[in-house]
Amino acid sequence: MSPKKNHSKFKPQPKPSLAASLRRRYQETEARYLDLVEHLPVGVYRTTPDGRFIEANPALAHILGFEAAEELKDLNVKDFYVRRKDRASHLKKLDRSITFFKEFQLRRRNGTTIWGRDYPRAVKGPDGTIEHYDGILVDITREKLAEEALKNALQEREKSNQERKKMIRKLESISLTDDLTGLYNRRGFFTFAYQYLQVAARKKVPLFLLFLDVDNMKRINDSYGHHMGDAALVRMANILRKTFRLSDVKGRMGGDEFGVFPVGSSLATVEAALGRLKKAIAAFNSGKRSPFKLSISSGIACYDPDYPSTIEELLVRADKLMYEQKLSKQR
Repeated sequence: MSPKKNHSKFKPQPKPSLAASLRRRYQETEARYLDLVEHLPVGVYRTTPDGRFIEANPALAHILGFEAAEELKDLNVKDFYVRRKDRASHLKKLDRSITFFKEFQLRRRNGTTIWGRDYPRAVKGPDGTIEHYDGILVDITREKLAEEALKNALQEREKSNQERKKMIRKLESISLTDDLTGLYNRRGFFTFAYQYLQVAARKKVPLFLLFLDVDNMKRINDSYGHHMGDAALVRMANILRKTFRLSDVKGRMGGDEFGVFPVGSSLATVEAALGRLKKAIAAFNSGKRSPFKLSISSGIACYDPDYPSTIEELLVRADKLMYEQKLSKQR
């Protein structure tokens, strides 16, 4: 007889049940998930509706200033908000939307504040009520500080630009304005009178230029002092400012000479303007507040669009007529 063969080592092993296989797979998946959460560089949490921590990973603990996640178990989320109303706002939004994100400030364990970007999610039970909140918290403090630094830099730049523009306007004003009277200086007068002249040339209309000189300025300076001479020029400037239109270019051409352009576009308007000017001077002289009297010599030149001329040429003609009037007073 042939010896019996031992087949015991070839016996088939019993197959694990389906439930055991699923349980093992679930445990492996759960272990991988927990390992992933433990090593994520962002904070992961689960909290109750009233704010108690259910779960938290080490990154969240470090963000909030703690050594380990277990230290958060006895704490409430509400205590970390710099502004309590931020949490109330979050919960209100989660009542209407399952998830959203929000940026706000948090207070760490040592009292310092950080900026966090929160991605919460409301988890509801079968009855529709919220059972807990799951979420991810990202520390965006550096990002916020960079934004704030950029914002401040832009504000400083805008402020600097505004100050620069203000300074430019001031310099332009200084370069075009007479310090004593506040009227345009010679440069300012030519600058703005030239614009009127261009319009007159384009529309083919005549315009009249007034050039005047304050009489007896030497006598005022010698009798009352140069400060009273300056006062006489200021009084004259004020009379011109009140007599002529705001749109008319009024300037101190130098010394005791003034110019106004345009004083009108017809002889009738010119005569009316001169009448107002003489009346204003007479009203000043009738007063008793000033020791001096004002008197002027004037000349008027007309811009004829059919025979164009420059502002300089108009001033030369008006100056000649003014000088002739001054000489006639001395005869």
